[in-house]
Amino acid sequence: MPYLRRDFVYSITADVLRRRLARAGFNWTTLEQEFQKHYHAVCRRQGTLFFDKYPDAERALARAEAFRAATLNDWMDALAKTVEMGVTRVGRNAGEFAQPKNILVDIISGSDAPEWFDCRQLMPEHCLYGFPCSSLNNMAVAMLEVVPSDALCEQEVTMFVEFKGDMTFDDMRLLKKPQAQYDDI
Repeated sequence: MPYLRRDFVYSITADVLRRRLARAGFNWTTLEQEFQKHYHAVCRRQGTLFFDKYPDAERALARAEAFRAATLNDWMDALAKTVEMGVTRVGRNAGEFAQPKNILVDIISGSDAPEWFDCRQLMPEHCLYGFPCSSLNNMAVAMLEVVPSDALCEQEVTMFVEFKGDMTFDDMRLLKKPQAQYDDI
C-alpha cells in the first residue's frame, strides 16, 4: 500500500492571533518601544545609514532621509501597502515585481538591512529586513495591524504532527492533496 502524504496546517484568524500575542505580552506598545530602540540605533549612524551600497549617492541619501523622517505610523502605512500589493523581497529578486515607487515600501520589500555588528540584539528575526523592528513577535503585531481581523494566518506544521504526534489543537486542519481544500480534524 503506498504511503499517503498528509500535510497539516495550523490555522487561526488574525484577530485570534492578535489576542494570543497580546496575552503573551506583545501589542502596539511593545511594537512602539522596539521601533524606537531600532530607529535610534540605526539613526545614530552617519551619512546614508545602511544604504551606502548604492552606487548612486543621491538615491542612497534619499533613502536614508526617508528612513530618518518616517514615524511608526508612516512605516505602518507602508507595510499596509506592501501587504496589499503582495510585493516581497523574493518576488522582487525573481523579477515578479517592479521596484516600488514608495521609498518605505521599497525598503520594506527590498534587501536593504543594517549591519548589526555593533548591536546584534537588534538583528531582525523576520524576513522584512528593512522594517524597523527586530523581533518576530512584534513584526507579527505590525502585520496583524494591517490585515483584516478575519484574515487567515496559517503555519505548515506537518513535521510537528508527524514527529511529535500532537493532534490536540482545535484549530489545526488537514490539507488534502492535490486539492487546496481543508477538512477539519
